[in-house]
Amino acid sequence: MNKKEESFVNKVVSKLKKHKPLIAVFQGSGFENIITLENPSVYTYKSLGFKYHEIKGHERQFVFGTYKGVEVVVASRFHYYEFGNCDLLYNLFNILAKLGVKTVIATTAVGGINTKFDKGDIMLLKSHINYAGYNPLIGRTPIEFVDLTNAYDKKLRDIAKASAKKLEIELFEGVHLQACGPTYETPAEVVAYRKMGADTVSMSTAFDNICARKFNMKFVCFAGISNKAVTIDSEELSHEEVVEACRNMSVKVKKIIEHSFAKIVKNS
Repeated sequence: MNKKEESFVNKVVSKLKKHKPLIAVFQGSGFENIITLENPSVYTYKSLGFKYHEIKGHERQFVFGTYKGVEVVVASRFHYYEFGNCDLLYNLFNILAKLGVKTVIATTAVGGINTKFDKGDIMLLKSHINYAGYNPLIGRTPIEFVDLTNAYDKKLRDIAKASAKKLEIELFEGVHLQACGPTYETPAEVVAYRKMGADTVSMSTAFDNICARKFNMKFVCFAGISNKAVTIDSEELSHEEVVEACRNMSVKVKKIIEHSFAKIVKNS
């Protein structure tokens, strides 16, 4: 991290120092109200000095508050395709780490690659394929070789699966592929990704996970299948359709998080 970035991160942390969140929640495109905080304090990214592009479905803010007696921060993610680098994303996780975050609960809108998936299904990520041609840790000194063997924490996944079973909510588990974006995948790419072993695809999440692991945060992620795997005959996709599909899936994810939260905190 260069001196300019370090100065920015420390400045933001200074503005937020009264908050000590244990858990960070990332709400992906269209995922809304998956966690309701008591006594919320809102800080827009703009007010904190972040320079970013507006994207529909992403509120670009921190919301600090308590949930079941635990301090939590709900955050909006940044994407590689916004600037062609991950400086904002890396700094975001650095800020969260300095504030004391130990565990990240993420949600993300994804396209189905596995043909068994239907629109509206939910998949728990167990691993990822970074196919974006970049890594958010490139150029970060000192160089660290971050282990991703248990990148999507197995204990947290087991907790989420047990809760889903108890609630009778179908929860798949699989491998996610992050592409570069901002274009959606072509039918030919879907075929290629499927052969690589991917079950879902999107333009984020792998990089979020890498940054979280760099700062020793545990990570669990729920992926909402916003559309089935595209074929040559598929209808064209729109961001609005993705957002709307994930609004409907938010209800299921909210129930799982509510049921499993105490155990997630215990294992943070």
